[in-house]
Amino acid sequence: MTIREMLKSSVRDDVPPQNIILANIRIHQPGIHIIQLMVDRIQLLRFLTERGENFRDLLEGSSMLMHRSKPAPYFGWYAVEWEGETLEFALAPGHPLHSHTFATGGDADRLIRFAKILENYAICPLVRSLSYSNMWESAPDLDAELGKVTWDDIILAPDLLRDVRDAVEGFYRHREAFTTLGFPWRRGLLLVGPPGTGKTMLCKAAAAALPDLPFLYVRDLKSSARTNGQAAIPTIFERARKLSPCLLAFEDLDGLVNDANRSAFLNELDGFQDNNGLLVIASSNHPERIDEALLKRPSRFDRVFHIGLPAPAERRNYCLHLLRHSQLAARLAPNLDTQLLASQVAERSEGFTPAYLKEAFVAAALRMAQEGRDSLDAVFGEAVLKQVEELRDHLRRVQHPENLSEFLSPDSGGLGIRRHRD
Repeated sequence: MTIREMLKSSVRDDVPPQNIILANIRIHQPGIHIIQLMVDRIQLLRFLTERGENFRDLLEGSSMLMHRSKPAPYFGWYAVEWEGETLEFALAPGHPLHSHTFATGGDADRLIRFAKILENYAICPLVRSLSYSNMWESAPDLDAELGKVTWDDIILAPDLLRDVRDAVEGFYRHREAFTTLGFPWRRGLLLVGPPGTGKTMLCKAAAAALPDLPFLYVRDLKSSARTNGQAAIPTIFERARKLSPCLLAFEDLDGLVNDANRSAFLNELDGFQDNNGLLVIASSNHPERIDEALLKRPSRFDRVFHIGLPAPAERRNYCLHLLRHSQLAARLAPNLDTQLLASQVAERSEGFTPAYLKEAFVAAALRMAQEGRDSLDAVFGEAVLKQVEELRDHLRRVQHPENLSEFLSPDSGGLGIRRHRD
């Protein structure tokens, strides 16, 4: 009986496909040893073709599905020669990253040895980055972003930027010092401050500064168990430990850690587990929502950096950076006084985050494009200053919610809300 006939003969709607596969293996291959694997199937096939001999598809045409715009195994049955024995791999229909796969062979010790080697291979990302959202998976989109932001792109008070940079680079550069002093080689950094002040850019710059380390980014704490992150948190840290040394990033920590999962998070961050080689960087827009157990105990987050609103000097430097190192630079007219424009914006933008400063320039440039102006000249400078005024008005109204009904849709195309009329 062929594998296809074997499966077809016992298909039942009320039985999970992995149970059918397992039962049929037991019926048609009595005495065979079986190991159930939960590995990235893309990595599995890559491993079999690279490390095994005489890799073959026993179904002569396995089923695939599109995952992130690329084909991935959905169901299949493969064989390969490993240490002189034929091993078979049955993939139950399911998601390529977390569905049941059965490995079978005649020698139990060889099969266990294979499974351990495969597991160590499969935990590594296909690219440098992994992202977690319900499960870990390779993140080429993050890889494409890493390297675009460096310390030179960060506009902060010089002392603050130096301290953050020293904490990040010092972790990797001074590993021996941790050992010599008898301290665990791990570090936790927490970046707190208003939205748009550059915390995400700092995290990207940290990743760019440590290009040899895997970058693990946590998007949420969802899990199939739906347990408020309690099931996800151990999974997240377990993968990080296996890939250490690595950089593990949590964005918007105040929205991830709550009363239900706080104990689980604290235990993983500072419990009995060995977090050697972990550099944990977390950010928060609302530090007042974070438990003091995280904020005020150095063994959890050793350094808390307050990334506040930029001072006039930082605002001016940020404006100059935008004008010199963004796509705007190629379109600036030779007679535009960028020094003067940056100074004027800095003087009028008290309370602006870098995100708001950037919006003023982008919105003005879009207005010029809509008017058919290819060169950003003095008219562009005037448009930037007008956008600054509108953004200041926007901030004033946001800070006083009772005035939100007064929002108008600005003529210049900037931010705004139309007046609501009953």
